[in-house]
Amino acid sequence: MPRPAHTPATRAEVESVLACGAPRPVPLFLPAIYEHKAWFVGSTPSAVSRDADLLTRAMLAEFEAVGPDALTVGVDVYNLEAESVGCKVTFYEGADTSIPGIKPGNHVVRVGDDLSAARLPNPLRDGRMPINIEAARRVRAALGGDIWLRGAISGPFSLAISLVGAEALFLACLDKPDWVRSVLAYSGRIIMEFSKAYIDAGVGLVVFDSQSSPELLSPPMYEEFVLPITAELAAWAASQGVRNLPLIIGGNATPIADLQVRTGCNNLLCDFTADFDEWAAACRAAGKSMRRNISPRLIETSPPDQVYDVAVREIARGKDLPGFIMGTAVIPFGTPTENILAVKRACLDAARA
Repeated sequence: MPRPAHTPATRAEVESVLACGAPRPVPLFLPAIYEHKAWFVGSTPSAVSRDADLLTRAMLAEFEAVGPDALTVGVDVYNLEAESVGCKVTFYEGADTSIPGIKPGNHVVRVGDDLSAARLPNPLRDGRMPINIEAARRVRAALGGDIWLRGAISGPFSLAISLVGAEALFLACLDKPDWVRSVLAYSGRIIMEFSKAYIDAGVGLVVFDSQSSPELLSPPMYEEFVLPITAELAAWAASQGVRNLPLIIGGNATPIADLQVRTGCNNLLCDFTADFDEWAAACRAAGKSMRRNISPRLIETSPPDQVYDVAVREIARGKDLPGFIMGTAVIPFGTPTENILAVKRACLDAARA
């Protein structure tokens, strides 16, 4: 088993934070490391995302170098479900470190399609789902059961955009609301199939749904379309024994903070552009854990001491907030490890402040 740079929190400590127990002297540290995983093994996001051996090695190297309080199984976290039912993904060869993505215009669902009997994926066979599942099993076996290990799953609205296309889906929200609910239900069924395989592999889940941000979708539309299917997904996950379900909606999602607390997800994201005080009030009132991110550009380009100072200020703001977690937005590929560890150092030093 690898020896991390800093000992991560135990399962019991993580669960206490997510249950909004007494504020922890050392905040949980959750850096958002996805494509940057490849950097730890001298590879590229495209290569790591297509190879279970590489992905396993990259995750164990991440754990050893950074010692985060959670690991996420996933590189290009929004693509796997759509790919598994027919969407084509662009990969990059050689030394190109670009992030894989769904090819523009490559959508497999047309507005108006009857999706009641649409194909569901087999996570052990279709697309790259088997790669993530195998890596999840191997990392769990290597690190044991006390590390918070989560499998990345798309949120229903973000998956629907990949299946249908953004413009077509947004217009359908206005013109064909019942059909939009049907495509979101189909998205939910796909996500649940993937989730079952993660759960069988002994890992939890983390939902990524940044395409439903109020920067793209109005709060009334979020409440009408996204909130019900997300709540259904969270209730289903709880029925499968998933006790802690984070919901990641990046950007300034402050206008839907009061809606997100109703999803049933218990760890919500206050991104670096969002209003800390409004989010803290919403999460405190609802008994939800809140992760506060700091800017990935800051972490990528600034000296470690400057990163440390910003993290210290954010930690001070959350020191009395039950369920507070210190995080980062998505770490760019190639970010210096000492800059990531500056945030971790700020968390550790909080106990002495």
